[in-house]
Amino acid sequence: MSPCETAGGNFFEQLPGDHEVHLLSMILHDWDEAKNRALLRRSFEALPSGGAVIISELLVNDEKTGPAPAALMSLNMLIETEGRNYTPAEYSAWLEEAGFRHIETV
Repeated sequence: MSPCETAGGNFFEQLPGDHEVHLLSMILHDWDEAKNRALLRRSFEALPSGGAVIISELLVNDEKTGPAPAALMSLNMLIETEGRNYTPAEYSAWLEEAGFRHIETV
């Protein structure tokens, strides 16, 4: 296997099980909380023990008051999709619920 591969398909149906890391970059803001929780649970189930998921998103603060770029994008997502930008606390809770440990916000 090469150091980095992409996998096509529908991530709501199946995620690669032969990878050590899943990168969800600018994905979760498109979906509502239930779909995000299901996707993270599916990721945890597909990854080997010790695997990791990396979420790359604009984060709103836990008070949901900013920063301005994330808050404005969240407003746009509410208008155009079923999602919004989420907080570090929301992601941490969903990841923990899915089974992930050693959760960090960077």
